[in-house]
Amino acid sequence: MKGIVIVDKGLEEVASREIKEEIKSASKEEETVVIFSMKNEEDICKIAYNCQSIRRALILINKISIHSDLGKSVEAFQKGIETKLKKYSSNKIQVECERIGTHDFTSVDFAKEASKALEEKKFKISRKESNITLYIYIYKNKGYLCIDYSGRDLSKRNYRIFTKAGSLKGTLAYALIRFADYKPGEIIIDPLCESGVVPIEAALMAIQKSVHFYKKEFEFQKIMPNWQKLLDKEDKKIKKKIVKIYAYDKMLRNIDSTKKNAKIAGVEKNINFSKTEIEWLDTKFEERSVDKIVTKLPSESKKMPSKFVEKMYQEFFYQVEYVLKAKGLAVVCTLRNDLLKKESEKKNLQIIEEKRVFSGQQEYTVTIFKKVYKE
Repeated sequence: MKGIVIVDKGLEEVASREIKEEIKSASKEEETVVIFSMKNEEDICKIAYNCQSIRRALILINKISIHSDLGKSVEAFQKGIETKLKKYSSNKIQVECERIGTHDFTSVDFAKEASKALEEKKFKISRKESNITLYIYIYKNKGYLCIDYSGRDLSKRNYRIFTKAGSLKGTLAYALIRFADYKPGEIIIDPLCESGVVPIEAALMAIQKSVHFYKKEFEFQKIMPNWQKLLDKEDKKIKKKIVKIYAYDKMLRNIDSTKKNAKIAGVEKNINFSKTEIEWLDTKFEERSVDKIVTKLPSESKKMPSKFVEKMYQEFFYQVEYVLKAKGLAVVCTLRNDLLKKESEKKNLQIIEEKRVFSGQQEYTVTIFKKVYKE
């Protein structure tokens, strides 16, 4: 039995790590998807409930080649579909399609033609009364035919109520934390937390609380009769509070928003909040005392002059150099990182990796720094 998760581009390695931690299974990464072996259906339910980096969790039925032409793509869909879906022949099926890439058809077109093809093969198609969903994910020239166990976009967070334009999505914030190799119990700071997505995702990870704890609505509830027992078992893993997560921002309204969002997520007792400007970090923490610094910084733009951004970067790196432990890491997410790299060279910091990641259609650069000691 094969499982598959859909992720934003650039988050494949993070999803692979999560899957290995959840079900001890090795994965194969392809662009925007991760495919893995499963022992049973419970594995995909655990992944849907617990993983913080994914958009959807599904069972993989078949993988096909996609052409720009609709007719040829539907022909590929039809080959062997009776055998692949045989165990679901008594179910009422609805067909959904998600499409990314350049094709001469839409996702609605493909779903409509796929539904017709299944009806011709005597499968029961019903959108209103369905008990399983055939989810067709088309990415460029690849098509993944799946049984959906999610039922919704798992990257959406119900705690993201008090936000501002440009706030990170939960999946990307979580990925930054994993890029930092954060381990529960370490001191982790977001000095420009805005709406608090990074510290909230870190807190949920640290106490092993599902991001979906307050929204237990999944497609697998139609398929798995013992789903409640499974989720109750996962909820029993929630740990007591962790208090080494720090959410700082110079704007009081951002701290207020972070507190409110953290309360909605149920982790307000696991985060230390403070209205603090970047230049005051060295008064909050002793030299070489912080394990991880994870944040999103602004980039120069029409609304953000380069001189202002340059000054912010200079102060940020001064503080990073002072408070970060010898083996600590700083992970910074920006739209561009040219100026960021230039300013980091003025300090005893070294770039160990640069990554390109996406949040929907928006591309970001993630730059990972460590301290260096010169003789």
